[in-house]
Amino acid sequence: EVFREFQVVADAADALAAGHRALAASKEQLELMAHTDVLTGLANRRRFIATAENELSRHDRYGYVTSLIMFDLDNFKQINDRYGHDGGDAVLRAIGTGLVGLVRRVDLLARIGGEEFAVLLPEQGQDVAMLSAQRLRAAVEAMAISTATHTAIRFTASFGVAEHLSGESLEAFMNRADMALYEAKSTGRNRVIVATSVAKDQ
Repeated sequence: EVFREFQVVADAADALAAGHRALAASKEQLELMAHTDVLTGLANRRRFIATAENELSRHDRYGYVTSLIMFDLDNFKQINDRYGHDGGDAVLRAIGTGLVGLVRRVDLLARIGGEEFAVLLPEQGQDVAMLSAQRLRAAVEAMAISTATHTAIRFTASFGVAEHLSGESLEAFMNRADMALYEAKSTGRNRVIVATSVAKDQ
């Protein structure tokens, strides 16, 4: 009788432990989903902003250098118009699968909105970031997405690079990279432009 009671208690404890494990796994999965872009599998804007804020705080505290690459697919509306949203989605997924292996494990590649992406490069200056951006640009240009009609969708992207200035807010940092990106678009697309440095109080 005592053994049976012990077994009941042991079974209940096992069931409770299993429930806790399942709950923890579910919570972890939900947290992952909340910080992941569903279409590309990359980090989403929320995760990018949180990670970048932490990195810039570390930058200012310890003097580490940090750089940012922002890039935007060229003429993406034309891709959607010609190949439909399925074609556009296929292009975005190709960015997620094709570029993630071209950045370091400590870098963060994220889709931050629409056809715009960003790469945070901790402890990298703008010269190295520019080389990384050129490598990504060439990889995008080399991509070709097959369609149901066996037509290949080819596309390019424009890139802006910035190195963080001490005391600069994340918003200002991203704005400088974004301005360089749009300079790349306005001067011919499919190129990398490095942002100019400005005083932190401007």
